[in-house]
Amino acid sequence: MTEHHVRDCDHRRDEREDFVDESFAALVRGPSSTFPRGYPFLIPIWIAVGGGALLYGWSRLIGALPWWYGGLAVSGLVLAIVALVSVFASIRRLAFRADANGIRLGVRTARKRPRQRQALLWWSDVQQLSIAPRRYGSRLEITLGPAARIVRRRSPLRQVLLMCGMLILPLGLGRGTPRLTESRGSAPQYRVRLYDVLPEELGLALAALALPAVEIVVMSRRRGPLMARRPQQATQPAA
Repeated sequence: MTEHHVRDCDHRRDEREDFVDESFAALVRGPSSTFPRGYPFLIPIWIAVGGGALLYGWSRLIGALPWWYGGLAVSGLVLAIVALVSVFASIRRLAFRADANGIRLGVRTARKRPRQRQALLWWSDVQQLSIAPRRYGSRLEITLGPAARIVRRRSPLRQVLLMCGMLILPLGLGRGTPRLTESRGSAPQYRVRLYDVLPEELGLALAALALPAVEIVVMSRRRGPLMARRPQQATQPAA
């Protein structure tokens, strides 16, 4: 192997490493990356309806149940609810990516309309990044400017209609717009629970990718600022 070929391979390796360093990806904890807002709250209703239908069918086919069976049935339903809630809370999906263009929220999909499952937040629209430590890792709050293009939060009426639809068709309507890709409230803000990522690590990674105008604040467990980067103001040329 010639010396020129060795230098060329080293140059290509450095280019690949620089390309990898210009992006950051992390796991998102919880069901927000997969299911719409309010979906986990329907779990107790489904279990209660299923248990009631089972008891009704048992009483119609076999007969009345003993009095002591009611306590066992209720205990079983409570354990089933706790187990399913624990499973939903432990969901981890690769649904956070940041690069030189912005932040992409949502799981990659092969659907024809991926915009319904993802949200792209351009750095030019991001105003502030607030990072706080949590026992699972870090919580990132993304605040956008007033002119940012976002997925608007559903109105209360549309949310009620969606909850009723998911209650009847959980596998159909339950695959709609994930909670992660919707803004919180009327203010353009997103909240992301990142798993196994230290706040300092996340702050340094995003500071290297975000525009200078983006404010970054990293909080400590005592609610004090551990690291902060204020937006750089453009200097006026001298007269």
